[in-house]
Amino acid sequence: MEHEMEAAGLASGSGLTTGDHHPVNSGLPCANCGAIVEDRFCTTCGQLASDFHRPVWDLVMSSLADTFALDGRLWRSLPLLFFRPGRMTRNYLEGKRARYVPPFRMFLLASVVFFLTLFTLGDQLGWYHTFKINDMLEEGLDLGLDETGEPTPIVSEDRLAEIREQLDSADLDEEARLELQQTLNDAQHGITVQRILQDDGRINRDALYDEVNARLDENATVEQRQQAWRAADHAATVYENQDRYGARIREWAPRFSLMFMPILALMLTLLYAWHRSRYIYDHVITALHVQTFIYMTATVFLVVAAVRPSMTGWLVLFGVLTLIVYLYKQLRVTYGTGRIMAMLRTLILLFSSFIVLIILLALLIAVSFALT
Repeated sequence: MEHEMEAAGLASGSGLTTGDHHPVNSGLPCANCGAIVEDRFCTTCGQLASDFHRPVWDLVMSSLADTFALDGRLWRSLPLLFFRPGRMTRNYLEGKRARYVPPFRMFLLASVVFFLTLFTLGDQLGWYHTFKINDMLEEGLDLGLDETGEPTPIVSEDRLAEIREQLDSADLDEEARLELQQTLNDAQHGITVQRILQDDGRINRDALYDEVNARLDENATVEQRQQAWRAADHAATVYENQDRYGARIREWAPRFSLMFMPILALMLTLLYAWHRSRYIYDHVITALHVQTFIYMTATVFLVVAAVRPSMTGWLVLFGVLTLIVYLYKQLRVTYGTGRIMAMLRTLILLFSSFIVLIILLALLIAVSFALT
């Protein structure tokens, strides 16, 4: 997926250049279709009327210049996108399209830059190493292994010692002490990870099955025992392959994020379903511009968080507030919505988007497990 992202980014970037760095022989027949080329491009087939039979150094310099030189559309698009929400969308829908970068091209480029930044910084700063099941074991990980439906926790010896130390504290009130004692009882009833973990970091399946059998009722049916064993085996597989799951999540995250764009367009369609002057095309363009802003802003925040980790909490708060204000103004300007209805639709859109993102995240985790 990372190679696909790089290719998409290069393709998107190439669409922002003018090709002015290649000399053109206008007034001559097009080498592709034979039609006379009046200006830079053939009006029949669209091919650039440039002769590439030139010195190698000249070709290299022209190619580099063509790669890194962006035309004025980008610099006209970015200020409106960031500082005047909805204005570029409104202009684009009114037919003023030539002066701006095409919405999907800008969206694709922004998403590629965001995920490349996220993955690069995450690898260098170790962000992904914090999402380990090992850390979850320190707090206790519940598994539904009991035939009664009660969760059986897997905990570490360090966690048990920590709970006992807290119980020995004289500062606990009676309610907190009873709650902590119940936590200790549940943890002691569970499976201690040191009993089933081998020196090579893998789970001893025989020891795990023995622990599961010890916690099952002696009258448990064969089906109940098999179900408990399968759950335990799956949990052990997750523990042993957590790095692979992380790689799968990184591979599929960009694809699932792309799915959010048509979903956002659909939500906008439903919010403005009774506006007959608005078409699905309008909502798609709006969704593209909104997500482009989110990707670009999130990229900036990622870089700032990498440089100043202490500001991460403030960046998240500022990002949420910025998104609320941006969506409100986007709807106000693009659709001409009144203040009250714009705020109401903004809140509905944010709540619905949050639910959809939770669902997509759950599907992402499920897919990463299924493909491993």
